[in-house]
Amino acid sequence: MELPGYWYKYGFYIEPRFLDSALPRKFTEYYTLDDTVVPPMHPKRDYGLKADIKKTIDSIVRYLWKQYGYKSDYGKKVKRDSYQINSPYDFNTIFQDYIDVVNRKERGFGSRKDQLEPLLDDLLNNFPEDDFPELFDLYLEWDDTVRLILDCTSSEEQYGLIVDLRDKFWDVFSNGVRIIHHQNIPDEKSIIDEWERKYEQSIPAFYHELEDLREEILSDNYEFSNKNEDTVKKLLKCAYENHKGEAHG
Repeated sequence: MELPGYWYKYGFYIEPRFLDSALPRKFTEYYTLDDTVVPPMHPKRDYGLKADIKKTIDSIVRYLWKQYGYKSDYGKKVKRDSYQINSPYDFNTIFQDYIDVVNRKERGFGSRKDQLEPLLDDLLNNFPEDDFPELFDLYLEWDDTVRLILDCTSSEEQYGLIVDLRDKFWDVFSNGVRIIHHQNIPDEKSIIDEWERKYEQSIPAFYHELEDLREEILSDNYEFSNKNEDTVKKLLKCAYENHKGEAHG
C-alpha cells in the first residue's frame, strides 16, 4: 500500500478519507461503541502479502509497542521521535520546542523573554526562505511582533498574545508545508488546488492582523509615525540577513 498523507501541524498526517481510497475495505467502516473503536465484521484476510513483508510488518509493530506501549505521554514521545527522524525542515522541529516553552505559564527562574528569545533566534536562522519566499515578509513581521510583545507588554498580557500569534503563524506555515511535502494524495490536483487557495488567502489576512497589533502596541508605548513603517521593515530585513550571515559564517 502506498501510504497517503502529508506533513502538517502535528507531524505526518493521514486523513481517514485518504485511507479509504487506499485500503481494500474502508477505514471509516470502523465505528465507535461507547469509548471503544470496533472493527466491522469482515473475515480476516492476508491480502496476498508475501511472508517476508508480513515478517517486516510484525517486527515493526513489536518495536513500536516496545518503544511506546503503555508509557506515560506516549503521544508526545512518538511526536518528538517523528520530528527528529522525518521533519522536512529544522524549522519545524525547533518550532515544536517553541510551542512547548510558550505553553508554560510558570516561567521558573527566567523571564518569558529570556526563555523565548534564544528559540526565536534559532528559528530565525533556520527559516526555509528558499521554499517559502511568499511567506518571508510575514515571518519577519511575526518574529518582530513577538519580540515587541516581550519587550513592551506586561507579563499578564504576554501569555495570551504570544499563544494566539504562535497558533496562527503555525497554522499558516503548516498550510504551506503540506503543499510541498505530501505523498500519494488521491485526486491530487483538486486537493492541492484547495490547499493553495487556503494558503494564499491566509497570508495577507494574518499580515494585516499583525500590523494592527504592532500599531496598537507601539501607540501604547511610543510616539510613532506611520511614515517610518517602511523604513522599519527594511531595517528588519537587513537585520535578518546580517544575523543569518553571521550564524552561517
